[in-house]
Amino acid sequence: MTTGIEINDVNGKMQFNGEMLTYALRVSGVCYVENRKVGNTSATSLLIPTSQSYPNGLVALGGGDGLTAAYAGVYAPTGQRIYATGGAPVGSAFNYYIFERSNTIPATNFGLEVRNGNNEVTFSSNTRTMRVINMLGSPRGSTPSVSYGGRTLAYCEGAFSGHRQMGEVQTYNDRGQQVFSNDGDGRYTYYYQNDGKLYGGVITNGGQTVSAQQVTWDDVRIGPLSSYPSAPNWYKELSLFVVDVTGFPIGRTFF
Repeated sequence: MTTGIEINDVNGKMQFNGEMLTYALRVSGVCYVENRKVGNTSATSLLIPTSQSYPNGLVALGGGDGLTAAYAGVYAPTGQRIYATGGAPVGSAFNYYIFERSNTIPATNFGLEVRNGNNEVTFSSNTRTMRVINMLGSPRGSTPSVSYGGRTLAYCEGAFSGHRQMGEVQTYNDRGQQVFSNDGDGRYTYYYQNDGKLYGGVITNGGQTVSAQQVTWDDVRIGPLSSYPSAPNWYKELSLFVVDVTGFPIGRTFF
């Protein structure tokens, strides 16, 4: 960097660059699990209140009392972000934090304010900056997890992630019996067990641990089909940001 402010840690890794936008906490609150189905097999879900008002915002979830939530896209009737919660009990509470880009922050004219070459605010000491302290990958075959003693954590999914995997095809004759070969005369039907999961996170250990988890979304038996199905499998990698929200108030609009 040739101009402005740049801060690096002891290993030389850049922590802050005055030309790069940050994210600041815009609003926080509490949302509750509702009896709203997502996909075919997530019986409950939650909506993030006011999230449609911040289309460029990043949403972090906290609390949840050990329950998993996974981003499932936008709820069409309202434009809110919706999260699948599997079979989480209706009424269970999660905290939410919506962060917006720093160039949306109104000037305050006091404290420390850093601007880039376009005169946009990149940091203000009068806001609560989004502090990403780690990142977790997809929970396939393992459960990635991190802990930070004495801190309150939340997790943020920037994009939809999960997988769909077709199970082994099972063949049945016209008497409803499973068979392991056929003679090709067309008297057979086929089924398979679909494996459809969304990826998300869960907070445990009094708010000090974040783990990547899977939530059921489309775990259904498919068929009968007259021929072998050809729907493609897919996999979207999870990038789960671990966010330090220690001391952040709940139920506030900040600017």
